[in-house]
Amino acid sequence: MSRVQRILGASALLVIAALGLLVAATQTTMTWYQAPGADGAATKQIAVFEPAVVGTVIAAVAVLTLLAHLVLVIRRAVPRVQWAVAVALTVASVVAAVLVSIADRPTF
Repeated sequence: MSRVQRILGASALLVIAALGLLVAATQTTMTWYQAPGADGAATKQIAVFEPAVVGTVIAAVAVLTLLAHLVLVIRRAVPRVQWAVAVALTVASVVAAVLVSIADRPTF
């Protein structure tokens, strides 16, 4: 594999994991409005969705590790085991994002 192919491959893995991070991170908060009180105004409530926080942390660790992998790939050729770990981290990031997306939200 040429140097350019290695850099493009590592960059692609990083971008995919970053998209997984984006999906998980955008779901960390939930907003709802309570029924109007005696004054007739509805109050805005914001809660944290804990599974999204966990998914965000998993995806963030994967993105940081893949960023380090990209730096190493730019500098030199890396062993095949490191590529396997990079692919596994990318898959973990995507799986975390999918699980956060399909998780049941609490009802208020």
